[in-house]
Amino acid sequence: MAGKTILVAEDDRVTLRFVSSLLEDQGYAVLPAEDGRRAHELALTQRPDLIVTDLLMPYEDGFEFIRRVRAEPALARTPILILSTKSREEDIVLGLEEGADDYMVKPFRAREFLVRVRKLLERRRGAA
Repeated sequence: MAGKTILVAEDDRVTLRFVSSLLEDQGYAVLPAEDGRRAHELALTQRPDLIVTDLLMPYEDGFEFIRRVRAEPALARTPILILSTKSREEDIVLGLEEGADDYMVKPFRAREFLVRVRKLLERRRGAA
């Protein structure tokens, strides 16, 4: 799975650096975005293999970002993992209903996160 590109949309710089380093240590290329608008631009131009997104971001929140990604034919099947502090059942259900493939609540366990990333990428490869 090394060599895959993962877009990470996260407005908290510390979390963005942490998640990026976890992924880079596994051989993934990371496209960092600090807001939903930039994440959407990167998704359109770079066509990542996976998207990891927060929900609370400036300019365009994660829910809107997911809706816009799912509306793009070229991105509609791109796996999306939500990584958010929003832990209420309503938020999790909404995130999944809007089109996310998985949802993790922060703080999160690094090993579990990496397994979920790998599984989402494997599932995408199997569907291609």
